[in-house]
Amino acid sequence: MLFIGLDVGTAGCKASLVDERGNVLEYKYCEYSVETPREGYVEMDANLVWGAVSKALSGIGNKDVAAIGIATFGEAIIMMDDNDNVLAKSIFYSDIRGTEEVDDILAAMDRDEVQAITGLPITPMYSANKLLWIKKNQPDLYGKAKKMMLFGDFLAYMLTGERIVDFASASRTMLLDISQGTWSDKVSGALGIDTSLLSKPVMPGTTAGQLLPSVASSLGFSQKVKVVAGGHDQIMAALGSGVLKKGESVDGMGSAECITLALNREDITPKMYANNYCCEPYVFEDMFVTLAFNISSGTAIKWYRDAIEDVRAEEYAKRGESLYVQLGKECSKDISGVHFLPYVAGSGTPYMDSSTGAAFLGVRSSTRKPDLYRAVLEGVCFEMKVNIETLEQCGIVLDNTVAVGGGSESDLVMQIKADIWNREIRTVHSAQAGTTGVAILCSVATGAYASIEEAVGQMVRPGKTFVPNAQMVKQYEDKMQTYRRIYGALKSIQGD
Repeated sequence: MLFIGLDVGTAGCKASLVDERGNVLEYKYCEYSVETPREGYVEMDANLVWGAVSKALSGIGNKDVAAIGIATFGEAIIMMDDNDNVLAKSIFYSDIRGTEEVDDILAAMDRDEVQAITGLPITPMYSANKLLWIKKNQPDLYGKAKKMMLFGDFLAYMLTGERIVDFASASRTMLLDISQGTWSDKVSGALGIDTSLLSKPVMPGTTAGQLLPSVASSLGFSQKVKVVAGGHDQIMAALGSGVLKKGESVDGMGSAECITLALNREDITPKMYANNYCCEPYVFEDMFVTLAFNISSGTAIKWYRDAIEDVRAEEYAKRGESLYVQLGKECSKDISGVHFLPYVAGSGTPYMDSSTGAAFLGVRSSTRKPDLYRAVLEGVCFEMKVNIETLEQCGIVLDNTVAVGGGSESDLVMQIKADIWNREIRTVHSAQAGTTGVAILCSVATGAYASIEEAVGQMVRPGKTFVPNAQMVKQYEDKMQTYRRIYGALKSIQGD
């Protein structure tokens, strides 16, 4: 039996054809991009995403597919009219719109109550904030909306005509009661948001339906192919890397970097929310995850390539080669004497600061590009170390960690991470854990496996293990002492 795992991200969508052993038999990637119509505005065109998904699916050569599962980014809302026309581009989570609406939410409800119901700290990134902004600033648009969907349920709807949304994705709206698994009348009522326009919340792995005849024909699939609700991409990456128990975690290394850590209900504390850590439902009943993330991780590495190595990047691109491999070979072997704060797109947890930018510190006349490049790699690893330490202060400890995503394919990056974090870090056989995660849910939904645990045991296999180097650990502990002070000092200089 074969499955297709879709992973819809910010820069493109991945479609992996996966067998019952978790082997990726075929892989397609189709690009698109977010749009920035003005400073601080970040938007996504749902029609472009649907076109890319259709192209990726139709490009899969083997059509003996039992089910398609979907993982997507969260928060961005798609508004549609009675005729299923997309009314506007979706406001992305990193868009500044929704910032002022934090005060509106706090005026309508008590902070602690909102957090207890929704599992989310009140920040500008969530769908509720964006919808409140639209209501105030684009009331005509809001009034025309007859359906409101996140990207996961939108794609399932386009494939099947049915509307369901998994609990984890639904929780990213800040409108879901995570204990009940239903839209919260209390929160939506206080904010004046009509949740009847949203899709029905369901457990991840629920079957939405079969392919519409017209869609099956255009894509070249059988109408009998099931479409399965997957989940928020971080949740699916956790499942696809074998996270089954409390304390287990996955470090997803892409444009953004996110540690997704499994929790039980008793681990949820107000201190988490005070440090901007969320709590969202996992794939098992009464189990949750929290997310510790840096939105500028892979983005910072890409920035270095395009800004510092732009000439060589263009040359390598023309040859169809990756400059990153060469940069890794040239990278300084010793710890860099330069510090790098990797906030080229702002920070993530625990600060959630979009105004403080990135910085190199300690550049000397002897500093060369390989020193700067290593400093960038170290900076993104230091930033996640800050998150690990903050989680521990909240009483949440990582028992073990698996790394996935593009960054996990670099032995250099993985060894730097193991040394800075001072812990063993494993990889899995497939770096594309998100598509593996939804394939696991598909395998259970189609009866190939009796349970998620059984499917994980068969479809997730270990890769490499990276062990800390004691000598490097000591040097990095000294450098970490300085790194912890950089954010506060730089913020005092740059201002609020």
